[in-house]
Amino acid sequence: MNVFMHGTVESGFDVLKTKLEGDMAGPAGEFVDAYRLAHLGNGEFMFCAQVNDFEKMGVFMSDPAEVQWDKDHGCVYKVYSVEEMQD
Repeated sequence: MNVFMHGTVESGFDVLKTKLEGDMAGPAGEFVDAYRLAHLGNGEFMFCAQVNDFEKMGVFMSDPAEVQWDKDHGCVYKVYSVEEMQD
């Protein structure tokens, strides 16, 4: 996995999970090879993904509809790029 996200969603984890599943079946599935989503309780979540095209990811995440969805659902997060540690 090369992307990590941690955040909260006021509208609830199930709403986020449903949105993410739809995104992965559509446009996000073009740049994400695999992902894991974890509910930490009280609307807090963690997300890890194997992203194969960071440019497409950036375009997707900055789309006005995506930005508005985040605002409408109280979704606040930070995204980190991750590298595998080698011995």
